Parts: sequence; C-alpha cells; structure tokens
Amino acid sequence: MKKCLLSCLCIVVFTLVFSNLCDAQVLWGVRAGMNMTNSKFTHANGSTEDTDPVMRMGIGVTLDVPIWDDIYLQPSLIYQGKGFKGSSVWPAVIGEDSELKVNLSYLVMPIHVIFKPKIGESGSFLVGAGPYVGYGTGGSWESETDLLYDDMIISQRKGDVNFTTDGSVGDMGTYNYGKPWDYGVSFLVGYEFLERYSVQVNGEVGLANLQYIYGDFDTEQELKNIGVGLSLGYKF
Repeated sequence: MKKCLLSCLCIVVFTLVFSNLCDAQVLWGVRAGMNMTNSKFTHANGSTEDTDPVMRMGIGVTLDVPIWDDIYLQPSLIYQGKGFKGSSVWPAVIGEDSELKVNLSYLVMPIHVIFKPKIGESGSFLVGAGPYVGYGTGGSWESETDLLYDDMIISQRKGDVNFTTDGSVGDMGTYNYGKPWDYGVSFLVGYEFLERYSVQVNGEVGLANLQYIYGDFDTEQELKNIGVGLSLGYKF
C-alpha cells in the first residue's frame, strides 16, 4: 500500500513539474456528476451480503497533460460520495424492516492515461484507465428501525460513520465501516466537444480489502467499494 501511495505521489509531482514546462498546453478543468455506488461484503465462507447501490455526487478538479499525439495524462482530485443499502449488514439494526443506508465521503485521486482521438472538427473521443487511491473522511447512516445494544433497544435511527482498522473501537451509535485507505482501478469513456466541454461514463473497481480486524480477531472477510457514474466536465 505504501508503495502504491509513493508511486501516485511521484506521478503527481512529475505532472506538476512537467506542467510548468509546457504550461501553454496544459488544461485545468472541473468535473461533477452522479455515481451509483455499492459495497461488496464477502464472508469467510465465500458468501456475499445482498446490498443495493445508492446515488451519490462527485465533484473535483482535473489536469490534462499532453504526453504524445492524442495521449494525455490526467490526474484528478475528486470529493466523491460512496455507500450502500442493505439488511443484516449491521446486527445492531433490528426489526422487520432493518434496511441500513450508509453514505460515505471520500477524497479520491485517480490518475488516468487517456486516448483522445479527434472525431470531426470540434469533438474528441475519450477513453482512459488507471489507478486510483482514496481516503475515507466520514459519513452518515440511517435506518427505519431502532438500534439494539446488549439486549437494550436505543431509539436511534441515524448517526455517524467511522473509518477504522479495529472494529472493536468506537462510540455507541456510530457505524464502523472499514479501513480509511482505498485503492483500485478507475476507467472512463466519453466525448469532448468544443474543446472545453465533456461528458463521460466513469467507474471504479476497488482492489483494497477494507475489512477491519476486531481486536485480535481476524474476521477473514472482505469489503470492497465499486461504482459507476456519469459526469460533466469543463476545461479552462
């Protein structure tokens, strides 16, 4: 994980230095859109929890650096919402309608290599892929039913989300999601027009196992983030 972060940092530093050398060709931009995100919970026996995606927003800045002909390097910094809906994910939520909705907030840095061939006089096709690294900054949860702690029902149906490496540590009423650091593969397909505007489908497949330990006990479970979305962009 440390090697992954170091590699991403080196690429960003190189990009910033390179942008100073060819500032006239580098384009800063903004991007915003909506994502359908979900969390994949896999038990030690290989079975998975039945969860549903939630719609969340993402907004951030991009930097297009020309590398060669129609190939660009595009690092981005995105404030991105993630999350899921599901039953039986958190045993503290009880009742016939025990669905839990979790909204997560991440700072995500994808680094795409983009192929941008011209289509017509004022448009370009976009296709790109690359790694991403993200950090969970917080979130919230809500449910239609009450919480149960040690056979005691607590009239609480919403609260905060905590990112942690140890699930045995936390405040009562706070949902421990998983480890804060995430990484994986990101991709995009889209169209750029009038040399400034773009529309694209973007997605992420998490590779990091975010499942925390519980004290000295390793649950041997897996937790990963996945998502796909549609976004609009503008370059200055």
